[in-house]
Amino acid sequence: MFCVSREPLGALVTGGGRGIGRAVASRLAARGDVVFVGDVDFASAERAAAGIRSAGGEAHALSLDVRSVEALGAAVAAVEQVAPLGVMVNNAGWAFSEPLLEVSPERFDALMAVNLRGVFFGVQAAARVMCPRRRGSIVNLASTSAFTASTSPMVAYDTSKGAVRMLTVAAARELAPAGVRVNAVAPGTVDTDLTRSLLSEPGELEGQAAGLIPLGRLGSPEDVAEAVAFLSSDAASYVTGHVLVVDGGWLT
Repeated sequence: MFCVSREPLGALVTGGGRGIGRAVASRLAARGDVVFVGDVDFASAERAAAGIRSAGGEAHALSLDVRSVEALGAAVAAVEQVAPLGVMVNNAGWAFSEPLLEVSPERFDALMAVNLRGVFFGVQAAARVMCPRRRGSIVNLASTSAFTASTSPMVAYDTSKGAVRMLTVAAARELAPAGVRVNAVAPGTVDTDLTRSLLSEPGELEGQAAGLIPLGRLGSPEDVAEAVAFLSSDAASYVTGHVLVVDGGWLT
């Protein structure tokens, strides 16, 4: 059900074609945002946007590789042609499980190009149009790995998410006087294709839920989307520089 209660704002979701990003795009559209689904895989972006449109929302698909600063700027400009960019969700990310001693410089740089550089310049591109209006909300996707090491060997990934956490706090402090809020969501174990691709055993994810998560279940993309929707809404107008953990009690 779609219900618009305010002037429509543009919302750009990177990595919005699948998993958490797709759920976020759908949730923001449901509250009336004009959603732009950006993804390096344009076909998945278009499928996600088409699903939103079929449910009554307004959505557009963008081919977006967050490793390109120029592409991020162009994506923000595309949103601005339709509606003022009010929400930027830096969700695009990548992960691999590999022992520290085996990670090559090339593989490390490739991960950081998406998980950290892409987020940094996504924040920058959004802030450039939000600051003059003195209005806007940026939400980055961090991880519980920004607080504690992953259960499998993922030092490069954990490092990238720790950096996103600090980027969020520092950017929030700098942009607050301009009226722009910057927050992050830190998901725990969420049932997505990416998460399952990192596991060696088919039932490993369910075993983690039973043994490590106090609420006793895996997170869903929709659980994370609700947190993003809150942080980017007027209900969180006095919240900035916060990293909201959505992990079923994993870190407790």
